[in-house]
Amino acid sequence: MKIAFIGVGRMGSRMASRLLEAGHDLSVYDPYTPAMDGLKQQGALAAGNPAEAAEGAEIIMLSLPSPSTFADAVIGETGVLTKVSPGAIVIDFSTVDPATTKDIAAQCARKNVYFLDSPVSGGVAGAASGNLVLMIGGSEEIIERARSVLSVLSSRIVHCGDTGAGQLTKLSHNLLTAINTIALGEVLSVSVKAGADLNVLCEVFSAGLAGSKMLDYLPKTLFTEERPANFAIDLMHKDISLCLKEFSNYSMPVGQLVMQIYNAARQKGLGSKDSTSVIELYEELVNLRLAQN
Repeated sequence: MKIAFIGVGRMGSRMASRLLEAGHDLSVYDPYTPAMDGLKQQGALAAGNPAEAAEGAEIIMLSLPSPSTFADAVIGETGVLTKVSPGAIVIDFSTVDPATTKDIAAQCARKNVYFLDSPVSGGVAGAASGNLVLMIGGSEEIIERARSVLSVLSSRIVHCGDTGAGQLTKLSHNLLTAINTIALGEVLSVSVKAGADLNVLCEVFSAGLAGSKMLDYLPKTLFTEERPANFAIDLMHKDISLCLKEFSNYSMPVGQLVMQIYNAARQKGLGSKDSTSVIELYEELVNLRLAQN
């Protein structure tokens, strides 16, 4: 199948690589030209803009960092819709707001182009291994048309509902993830400062109701010497902002508090670090570094 992939950064490059390995004919575009080099070596065709990448493609995939970059890539002067063929499917893996998603989907429909919003969960490791969870909004019929390609990228495809439902689900997911991260940071930091053993805490928490996937994730990120940045604080901050805006008519005191903590992390220059490094604020407050023996 002829596929275009727009936005081949940390996530997109790994997803695109899997499509190449599966034998698909792939054209790619990223505004940061060096991001395409590795995929070119695998056989991808590097395009000069989104329109050039999309020309003649049956499926156009996007993985971009913000609503504005996503919208520009689809409806901008050199956007996908200027060259896309009628009947093609646009699949957006970015995390953006439902309103932008619905607007772009409507503009695609006017060009007889199908649209699916499909934000993902699973991080860089999931993108590389093909074990992402896809939260899809849109027509079930179009999902079935794209399923064979989506299955190269995902171990679980969840149809969330109509257009925008995938984005709503992802924003809720990421807000809850951020809340869980902050809660773990506060409890682990003060517990260890008070004399508890971090290894014992993690063992007991994981075996009980306090266990979570985020707790299982911390040994791969925060508890390491390197603290690799898999999903930046800046990106989580963007997702929390979008979520709280979407839910602005409702009382969300915990969500608002978490937002302020992420604001503080960015103000301290931690924005490019992994989202779990927001916990460094608590480490500073109690003067310790969380690290497993």
